Amino acid sequence: MRRNNSGFSMLELLVVISIIGIIAVMALPSAYTFVKGYRLHADASAIASQLNVTLFRAASQFTPYRLSVSTSANLFNMDRMNTAYGSPTPEVTLGLSQGISFLTTCPVSAKPGNIPSSFTASSTTVYFNTRGLPVNTTGTPTNNNVIYLKNDNDLYDAVTVSLGGRITVWNYNVATTTWVRR
Repeated sequence: MRRNNSGFSMLELLVVISIIGIIAVMALPSAYTFVKGYRLHADASAIASQLNVTLFRAASQFTPYRLSVSTSANLFNMDRMNTAYGSPTPEVTLGLSQGISFLTTCPVSAKPGNIPSSFTASSTTVYFNTRGLPVNTTGTPTNNNVIYLKNDNDLYDAVTVSLGGRITVWNYNVATTTWVRR
């Protein structure tokens, strides 16, 4: 009588497990890079969302508001301005993910959106007047509001506020050396 051997031998199982292990070791670094990029984009979106909240609060409460950035502590907070762009009252404070940081200047020669090429600094404070328009500290409308972020892999994102109050998230494309709207 012939014996029916159904199943796998120990050698076959070890070969399959080894192949799966090799594939996992090769895929792990790219998955880790993907997660770091995702965190960068999520933080840029969080800043854009908080800028939108700041804009809407300024317009709905008819009170100047600002979003300020602490580059050293990697925090950003929304403040209500008690007087004309002075005496802030903090309302919300949020932080960046681990491995993400603010930049004080534009990391590349190209600028996102309508930011002039001569404007290289990153905005540490974005003010909104009582109508929800971006202004400088004297209340003059401005188009030079941009916040730059980077991660450990030197990927860059930017958040801009246009003169009309449109908030846009940008991603720097290394291959084309341009900022791409997300």
